[in-house]
Amino acid sequence: MSLIYFILLMVKDALNYLSHLGFRAKMRANRVRIDKSATVFTGPDNILTLKPGVSVGKGSVITCSDEMAKKGVRSRIEIGEDTAINEYNNIRASGGEIIIGKKCIISQYVSMIASNHEINTTEYMKDALWDNTKTSVTIGDDVWIGAGAVILPGVRVGNGCVIASGAVVTKNVPDYSIVAGVPAKVVSQRPVHA
Repeated sequence: MSLIYFILLMVKDALNYLSHLGFRAKMRANRVRIDKSATVFTGPDNILTLKPGVSVGKGSVITCSDEMAKKGVRSRIEIGEDTAINEYNNIRASGGEIIIGKKCIISQYVSMIASNHEINTTEYMKDALWDNTKTSVTIGDDVWIGAGAVILPGVRVGNGCVIASGAVVTKNVPDYSIVAGVPAKVVSQRPVHA
C-alpha cells in the first residue's frame, strides 16, 4: 500500500511541477518576470492577473487562496503594468482582493493582507471565519511603498502616494500623500503630475 501511495505522490508532484512550468512560461510570454525563488499560488476558483511588465522579486509570496471558495467568496489579485514587486514581499488575498495599479514600486519585506480572521469568536483563532467587513486592499497607480511597510485590510492608497518604510497603513490614503508612522499619518504631499 505504501508503494502505491508513494507513486501517487510522485505523480501529483510531477503534475504540479509541470503546471508550474507552464504558468511561468505563460507569464514570460506576457513580459512578466517572476524570480525562480518567488512563490505565486492561486486556487482554481480565484483570479490572479499579472499585467505585462510586472516583476516579482526573490523570495516574494503572492497567494490568491481558495480557502473561502466553499463559502462563496472568491479571492482576487491584480497587479498593473510595469509594477515592481521587489524581494521578500508577502501579498495575500485569502478571502478578499488586492488590486495594485500600474508603475508602482513595492520595496522589500512589504506585507499586504486582504482580510483577517474574525476575533470576536469563541473558536480557536485558526478555525475562526474571515472577518467580512474589510476584505480588500487597493493601491493606485505610481505608488512607492517603502521597505517593511504593512497595508492592512480595507485600505485604499491613492495615486502617486509614498508610504514610508516601516509604516503600518490602517486607513485610506489620499492621492499624492506621503505617509509615515505606526499607525501611518499624512506627513507631506507630492506634486501632482500630468
